[in-house]
Amino acid sequence: MKTMKATVFHGTNDMRVEEVNRPHAGIGQAVIRVTLTTICGTDLHIVRGEYPVKPGLVIGHEPVGVIEELGSGVTGYKIGDRVLVGAITPCGQCRACLSGHLSQCGHGDGYEALGGWRFGNTINGAQAEYLLVPSAQANLAKIPD
Repeated sequence: MKTMKATVFHGTNDMRVEEVNRPHAGIGQAVIRVTLTTICGTDLHIVRGEYPVKPGLVIGHEPVGVIEELGSGVTGYKIGDRVLVGAITPCGQCRACLSGHLSQCGHGDGYEALGGWRFGNTINGAQAEYLLVPSAQANLAKIPD
């Protein structure tokens, strides 16, 4: 499958379900097939224009799914595992992450305000059929069937 359906933000009160390119896992990444996601209060603020995000971005940041692809370097998981992906998306290696301040992840350097919240904020989010999970080792948690 080369495309997937996703909820794309186009502006205040302008959300559309569209066909977009399906992601593929690179080094240290995973792709999950989203089976469940919530609509967070933050999503409502985005739709209302109260929190700015880039038009064209897939929103959503609280998914559960099944691993479809694993990039090299991701250990302890296998295709078919049911996982939760946290709303905060730390790299697991920067100064903030190593200091226990995951929500202030600097993505490889220092600290960044709200740096850990990336899905639907600075990268494509979970209101889609598939989700690319960066730094998968730090962002996946197995859950029971």
